[in-house]
Amino acid sequence: MSKTYNRLRNTSIVLILGLVPAIICQFFTQEPVDRYIHIRNFRYGKDPSVIRCNRGDTLHLTFSSDDTGHSFFLEEFDVDVKVSPNVEEVTVFKTSDPSSNPYISKELTIVAEHPGFLNYMVSKSQYRCHVWCGPMHAFEQGKLLILPNTLLCFSLGSFMGVLLVWLLGLFSKKGQATATGRDETEMKDLFKGNGLLKKLMVSRWPQFILTLLALTLIYIVIMTSLFGTKMSGRNLGVLLMWAVWLFLIIGVMTPLAGRIWCTICPLPLFGDLIQRGSFFTPGKGRTGEYNNKFYGLSLKWPRSLSNNWLRLIVFLILATFSTTMVASPKISGIAILSLLLLPTLMAPLFELRSFCRFVCPVHAFVGPFSGLSKLALRNRSQEVCDKCKAHYCQKGNSKGWACPYGLNVSELKESANCGLCLECLRSCSYDNVTLYRRPFASERNISNMSDAWLSIAIFSIAIIYSILYLGHWPVVRDYVNILDKKNWDLFGIYATIVWAVSLIVMPGLIYLLALTGGRLSKEKLNARKIFLNYAGSLLPFGLLLWMAFVIPMLFTNITFVLQSLSDPFGWGWDFFGTANTPWHQLLPRYIPWIQAVLILTGLHLSLRNILRSFKALELKPRKQLLVTLPYALFLSAVAVGLLFFFTN
Repeated sequence: MSKTYNRLRNTSIVLILGLVPAIICQFFTQEPVDRYIHIRNFRYGKDPSVIRCNRGDTLHLTFSSDDTGHSFFLEEFDVDVKVSPNVEEVTVFKTSDPSSNPYISKELTIVAEHPGFLNYMVSKSQYRCHVWCGPMHAFEQGKLLILPNTLLCFSLGSFMGVLLVWLLGLFSKKGQATATGRDETEMKDLFKGNGLLKKLMVSRWPQFILTLLALTLIYIVIMTSLFGTKMSGRNLGVLLMWAVWLFLIIGVMTPLAGRIWCTICPLPLFGDLIQRGSFFTPGKGRTGEYNNKFYGLSLKWPRSLSNNWLRLIVFLILATFSTTMVASPKISGIAILSLLLLPTLMAPLFELRSFCRFVCPVHAFVGPFSGLSKLALRNRSQEVCDKCKAHYCQKGNSKGWACPYGLNVSELKESANCGLCLECLRSCSYDNVTLYRRPFASERNISNMSDAWLSIAIFSIAIIYSILYLGHWPVVRDYVNILDKKNWDLFGIYATIVWAVSLIVMPGLIYLLALTGGRLSKEKLNARKIFLNYAGSLLPFGLLLWMAFVIPMLFTNITFVLQSLSDPFGWGWDFFGTANTPWHQLLPRYIPWIQAVLILTGLHLSLRNILRSFKALELKPRKQLLVTLPYALFLSAVAVGLLFFFTN
């Protein structure tokens, strides 16, 4: 049975089971009615934060403000209502043409329907505030739900299709190649027959130029964050960092090329110069076990910290204060500046790139997910590596520096710790190092508990962030508002929840599921091994959940990025003529659909990978079902919850 046939069959199952309830729900549309709704605006939310109605209902909306000026921005219905305190009348603008004359009214009337076929497809719209009302302004939002909810019905039907596909996979006769975590037949050598690509990768100039460009962007981010406008939604540094860069690294770079950001990351640039004394020419001589001359003390990193635990702690610290960094440009700028200074200060003390290897919070994120990417650096022949005694890929030579990550290509079977610095491409005397293209999410192995804890924590943070940033509950935002409301007591509760869920609750739950799966299967399977398999298979779901989170972050703010590029400091400049561009979101009607597809795809890939992990143990289908059932039920419950969150 061909892979093409399997993919067509599986896709058809998911689509058909999704379309059936989506079509059936159309026959349960209720008769339109008039609904009278008063919307109270306040820092930082709206009441009601959810408006539910039926397709075709006429909504009569009135508004008030508890504190300062606000707006009710609903782009899909072409309205931007400006609300002032102690005034019953509101000013209504068109989002499509804000320069046209507005009208003043005590009531806004809209009909809950979308044009054409979209009337049957779009059920959820976000209403936001387009008047800056304080540092947490960007979090002020609510949602309009129009029933029947076609997307929710389609998503739940497709969810059943994903489960059916998983059950069919139990009885698949696929070979053990896909069960090992590295299907050799599907890995394509990108340098084979492509000499130009290899020359570009081996040459230091392209990498150096791109690193300088990245450093320039970091400089712009720091300067505009520290000295630009205090409005985070119009601050170029905040937008470039937390909307554009975050989207690119999560939605583009990591899934396609793993740790390709590390290839051009400017954070270790100055530290490398201090250690090496050159950007281009590997130093001749010896420093300890390495065949290059390094400057500084070259101390060994403490063995007790040579794992993911410190990196996880740094990541959680930044994650805990993320809303503060997003809402306050100055704090964001100071945090980024610190991340630039720390590796520079560590370089004269410790050998190689100790910051990148054991501290960097970006590595904490992209490291685990790099195993899912379509790009992998590996050797061409293990036999050639076994015969090599010099290990130039790790120790360095006159052509390439010693591996900044302390890796030997002959032992490189996973991508998490490889920063794609490309030094081994230059130093290998046997031309035995190459880049491979491989299927997405084909690497599943997690070898130790710190890796597992890190993967689970990142998954937990994705759920917490989705609720915090994309949810409609104003009370949740009060728990992170330490800027103008000074809610330090509530923030303490929030921080405790973040750390407890990430480090105790979620890992503990998954370990309990591993124990349950082992007992159900009645096989002599080590609970630790099951737990590691569970954690490894969680990665696809985690990455696509992060993608579902970052897409609205960029799509909603794309106009503000263009505005800020023209006026980077908020000083009234207009370099590119876009400083006064009206706010328009990118594809607002389609964002919930994209999020639903990502959640379903992540669920499918995680279920597929956990099944393949236990196929490698040559268990019978019934035993595979029993050992994976608790975890599959957990993933399913999380997926259903997220589908309701993103679509309903």
